[in-house]
Amino acid sequence: MASGSANLSIPPSVKAPDVPTPTAVDTGPDTDAPSRLSASGISTWAKNMKIPKSMQGSQDESPSGNAGKSTFARFTTGFGLRLSPKAPQPDDSSNGASTASQPGFIGTLTKGIVDSSKNAVKAVQVKARHVVSQNKRRYQEGGFDLDMTYITENIIAMGFPAGDMSSGFFGYVEGFYRNHMEEVIKFFETHHKDKYKVYNLCSERLYDASLLEGKVASFPFDDHNCPPIQLIISFCHSAYSWLKEDIENVVVVHCKAGMARTGLMISSLLLYLKFFPTAEESMDYYNQKRCFDGKGLVLPSQIRYVKYFERILTYFNGENQPGRRCMLRGFRLHKCPYWIRPHVTVSDHNGVLFSTKKHPRTKDLSPEAFWFSAPKKGIMVFALPGEPGLTELAGDFKVDFHDRQGDFYCWLNTTMIENRKILNTNDLDGFDKRKLPSPGFQVELCLWTTTVLFQQSLQLKM
Repeated sequence: MASGSANLSIPPSVKAPDVPTPTAVDTGPDTDAPSRLSASGISTWAKNMKIPKSMQGSQDESPSGNAGKSTFARFTTGFGLRLSPKAPQPDDSSNGASTASQPGFIGTLTKGIVDSSKNAVKAVQVKARHVVSQNKRRYQEGGFDLDMTYITENIIAMGFPAGDMSSGFFGYVEGFYRNHMEEVIKFFETHHKDKYKVYNLCSERLYDASLLEGKVASFPFDDHNCPPIQLIISFCHSAYSWLKEDIENVVVVHCKAGMARTGLMISSLLLYLKFFPTAEESMDYYNQKRCFDGKGLVLPSQIRYVKYFERILTYFNGENQPGRRCMLRGFRLHKCPYWIRPHVTVSDHNGVLFSTKKHPRTKDLSPEAFWFSAPKKGIMVFALPGEPGLTELAGDFKVDFHDRQGDFYCWLNTTMIENRKILNTNDLDGFDKRKLPSPGFQVELCLWTTTVLFQQSLQLKM
């Protein structure tokens, strides 16, 4: 059996060539030195020949080398970036061959510099990604290092998958310090192949959905802002439909940083799936899972909208209600210091509804001219006397105050608030970034339901 297996390993038709043994030649008196024509002499002579390795491998190298690559491709390859995650891996053999072809010390030095540069760039890239991820927990297992967190076994929060040209130039460059699309694809193909669906919340960034098997849904809204309530409801319906298809299915939610907008939607989803009975518990759980310091979802308006969604689930069986139509009459600023005299802009998801910079009665005035003191000390009032109000509202709306110290703003919903709404400083987005303190400062919104105004106008006519 052993001989049979040996015969199978070496085909009988292949035979080792017969090499004739060279005959020795008498060289005279020096009989101890091997003849150059003897077997030992030829062996010694061959060993003394120094043939560079680059000459041995030069026959197998491609004649084109890097010549076929564009200048931009050669530049980005050095930084570990590629135009597409599906592009072939950069071939280091060509670099090694070109380095080895330089003989001696220069070739060794050049190769050392190239390797050191690549390692330095990789170290800077890793450091940059950790700096950008800030207080967020990262997934660092199995060779992966991603700005990604399992909120539950089936719900994942992560940062934007950048590094592909389909997300634009800036999205491509962000691949250096954010999650790289190639690594994200590798992760999901390794751990959740055919079982994942990605939800992109960015209004400012898109990418080719085919990179992620086409399983990408977009529910966009602007950074540092709130979505329409209906968008939250639609997102929860979509995520629930995907999760119930298979017990192994996972939902992956991301915005740009994968923290605030992502937190708003995931906290709402946890409420919808009945993981928690209250918005406060749902947001606290998300914050602790996503961030080391528990500060993930911190914008007051975004927190307010998770609480709005809790009320919709509790009182309206998860169904969105038509926006209550009302008129914004004006504003009162309580305990207002003299340095707060802001311009005002009111808008919704369709655009600007009112602005003191554009209204005919205020566009040519400084804010000090259209804010006037109320009889009660410390209260400043803005309204348009002789007019029914500033603008009509229905549903979601945003009020933005802007002065020399910056902006502070809030998102509200007419169905969820009373006609008189008072906001403290911790209810206003961006107010904590202002330099001058304003203890006790409050903003009061004055609304009128339009049906009430209509009835009053009818009574006046009668």
